[in-house]
Amino acid sequence: MIDKKILNDRFLIRHAKVEDAIQMEYVQSRCYPTLHESEILNRDHFANHIKVFPEGQIVVEKDGSIVASASTFRCDFPEHDSTFLEETDHLWITKVQIPNGDWMYGIDMGVLPEYRGIGLSREMYKARNEVCKELGLKGQIIAGMTIGYGKVKDQMTIAEYCEALIKNELTDPTITPQRNAGFRWIRPLYNYINDPESGFGSILMYRPVDENYYLEIEKI
Repeated sequence: MIDKKILNDRFLIRHAKVEDAIQMEYVQSRCYPTLHESEILNRDHFANHIKVFPEGQIVVEKDGSIVASASTFRCDFPEHDSTFLEETDHLWITKVQIPNGDWMYGIDMGVLPEYRGIGLSREMYKARNEVCKELGLKGQIIAGMTIGYGKVKDQMTIAEYCEALIKNELTDPTITPQRNAGFRWIRPLYNYINDPESGFGSILMYRPVDENYYLEIEKI
């Protein structure tokens, strides 16, 4: 079970509880200012996630206040592309949760702006990997938002931006740290999420528990 101090004992990382849902909603509201309101998680969504898949919901607190959170569901590897709302059962996860699924799908990770840049996201990815090991899962799947596209949207298409990312010609505030945290590129997801700053796109990636495990899929 995750319940330990991290980063020189300054923070506590643990599984989320239903009573955390209000603070998790606050973190969400601070983290995604350009995301369409229909895709913003609220306290009811978070509470349901904790009910459906308690092992996969994580928070980080400092001095009793939640400063970061992460939400997931358990699934089989997605064979077909879908939108964020389709993939998440319109944010509820009830219908997409597969109790004996082989993968953990991370649908949200947020860190309050004032606590970014110190490694909290990396710690949450590590914690999720520990949960994957405990549950015997193959690893994590994420769809990382190409949030840096907004700065170059007048210079290139989202497809060109993704191509530059895979060639390491550009860095992205979300995708680059995720890849540095061990996530491996699968493919871009166009028209995945309703966020103009990300070009409405994301990058499907995975992080296996066993570093010697590789998906037998075509990568670009």
